[in-house]
Amino acid sequence: MSFYNKSNSDTIEMDLVAVEYYNRKFGDDKAAAFIHLVREIGEIAFAMERNNIEHAKLELTESTALLYFLASKYELDLDANIKSLYTKKLETLKTSTKSQ
Repeated sequence: MSFYNKSNSDTIEMDLVAVEYYNRKFGDDKAAAFIHLVREIGEIAFAMERNNIEHAKLELTESTALLYFLASKYELDLDANIKSLYTKKLETLKTSTKSQ
């Protein structure tokens, strides 16, 4: 996932590094990975409460990496699914705001 002007190959490489790391850490234990993700989400909240931008960035990165790992366990192309789903959602939103 990239919000900057990075090439797709750079993004894919970063995703693979994260997935490899969590494969080594959790193997096939999706439940342990999810529990870890929930803890990271709590860390994001903590960083936001403290207005600690750098900590929030770190925890957002770790949470995103865990989501990529979990997606890989379900053989889900997260980037493609996000693009497809939110393209449809944006169209629906555009249509609904035009009719108001």
